[in-house]
Amino acid sequence: MKCEKPMCWHCVWRHITGPGNDPTINCGHSSIKVQRQFNGCSSAETCKEYLEDDPKVKVVITRETRETLMRGIHQMAVNSGHYAKTEDILDYFLPDTLGSPAEISCDDFMFVTKVGFGGSEGIYLDCYAQGRIQADGEKRMWHLGTYKTLDTSLSAMQILGEWGGTLTYFASKFLWEHSDRFLSDRELLARAIREKHKKHEGGTDK
Repeated sequence: MKCEKPMCWHCVWRHITGPGNDPTINCGHSSIKVQRQFNGCSSAETCKEYLEDDPKVKVVITRETRETLMRGIHQMAVNSGHYAKTEDILDYFLPDTLGSPAEISCDDFMFVTKVGFGGSEGIYLDCYAQGRIQADGEKRMWHLGTYKTLDTSLSAMQILGEWGGTLTYFASKFLWEHSDRFLSDRELLARAIREKHKKHEGGTDK
């Protein structure tokens, strides 16, 4: 018997309790497909929230691109008052505006920096998101931005290395303070449904 809903309770329960790739799911969905649909969640309550479709719940989603993420981290680090030495030797700062995917919809990555000499001149500090920037995307080094100086001295190398550490610190702070921007659409909808239910239980739902 086929299920009417695209993801049924039987699917969810078999995924949670059954073998890794259970071929007996009632509505014809493989457990791998169910796992992807629910982003690997293992809570029946969370699955219930995912299954509910409330047209009254509207979710406004704010996403970062690689460019805006880099600019946000950069600005937070600049505002901390640690930019002066880097600014004095800098030729340019260039956030990544090319490539696909541009939008970041998960936080399964680490912010990392690499400092090294350029092929023909100067020293470069490259910034990356190492891991996955979309829930169903591949894991790799996603370029976020570049700092360059024409200075090739030991002092310049040390300054850019220190700035890389500062950026890494504030990247963690930025991700923490804006964590909702890196949740999946489904997770954001589940959160909105939870909030609506809490208001309803408290008698404040209209």
